[in-house]
Amino acid sequence: MLNRKILVVDDLVIIRQATALMLESIGFDADQAASGAQAIEMFKAAKYAAIIMDFNMPQMNGFECTAKIRELERESGSRIPIICMSTGNDAGMKERCLAADLDDFLEKDCGPPELAATLLHWVG
Repeated sequence: MLNRKILVVDDLVIIRQATALMLESIGFDADQAASGAQAIEMFKAAKYAAIIMDFNMPQMNGFECTAKIRELERESGSRIPIICMSTGNDAGMKERCLAADLDDFLEKDCGPPELAATLLHWVG
């Protein structure tokens, strides 16, 4: 059976909840993490099809969290798609995401069709 569970990581509860609702509307299940540290613990404990990661979070930003997850993956030999979801007002953000070993970038104000297309590209 295809894994349809996505981990949503954002320090803002309203963004986490809105993203989770959007995911559920397009047929995915969502778990939510309020910080990079919580995301790492949840990643260790469950199997996710993908992670949607905010960049700008306190204590540990999305790039730092991704680096820690990638380190854990090297130990296990697996790899999960990690998609940065952030505001696009920073020129070159998508390129920075790809250079930081994230797999893709979405604007926070994307709609269900764009989110669905991106996830289907990565998780089928």
